[in-house]
Amino acid sequence: MPRDTLESVRLDDVELAYRVEGDGPELVVLVHGWPQTNACWRHVIEPLSQGRTVVAPDLRGYGASGLARSGDYSKRAAAADLSGLIHHLGFESAAVIGHDRGARVAHRWALDRPAEVKALALLDILPTRVVMNSFDRDSASAMWHWFFHRNTELAAKLVDGNVEAYLGHFFARVRESGAVDEETFQRYVEAFSDPARLRASFEDYRTGFSADLERDEADHASGLRVRAPLLLLWGAEGGLGGRDVVRVWQDHHAAPAAVAGHAVPGGHYVPEEAPGEVVDAVEAFLKRTR
Repeated sequence: MPRDTLESVRLDDVELAYRVEGDGPELVVLVHGWPQTNACWRHVIEPLSQGRTVVAPDLRGYGASGLARSGDYSKRAAAADLSGLIHHLGFESAAVIGHDRGARVAHRWALDRPAEVKALALLDILPTRVVMNSFDRDSASAMWHWFFHRNTELAAKLVDGNVEAYLGHFFARVRESGAVDEETFQRYVEAFSDPARLRASFEDYRTGFSADLERDEADHASGLRVRAPLLLLWGAEGGLGGRDVVRVWQDHHAAPAAVAGHAVPGGHYVPEEAPGEVVDAVEAFLKRTR
């Protein structure tokens, strides 16, 4: 029978919660972003589990997962968690699909442990180093929360007690459209209402300006590139709508011809705004990369 209940595994630095559906020989890992949990894949996980095993964890410090005992919320540490998770499940490698912060974790996983990531799909992001090196007045205004979250302690103090209003700002459009229903939104509010987890999620952003950026810059300068086939999906109405997303990522891949992608309807919250398109694109991608 498919395993569809929330489970957990104790790893070296954290206890990781995850949801599994399906029991097929091919493993797919779905990695959520901010301000979400594995619930963002609710319309995607079951369709992709036909003939596969699909696992959707909560990242360290998010949702039902524990806090990192080391206090490390870098993408490298989060990617190491996912490595430990797939080995716990009895797999040596997986196809990995990441959105938002989870896509940055997936990118780091593919760089650090290329043998474990046999196919990679990144949803609505550009490489960390590209984003950090291209901020201007307009992009900094659109992504103001990156700079706010960077000030972890202050941001946590200001948002704590006002989580519903704060998350409501980011989800206003998708709540109005119905892409994120009220039950799911309240699940997100509950997940980030724990002050320690709220702080951990902001620490995730802070590391983007320090350890994550330093590693991305060093890797790119040394010639390290993603080797797994790469699928890119982004919201046509989101912040990447005017960017040549495929071309940017080709510069971060060992074989530029192995990079493909296209826009899907909606904005940034791709797994929730365009779940059918995500499933169709990923199914075709996985068939091509077997």
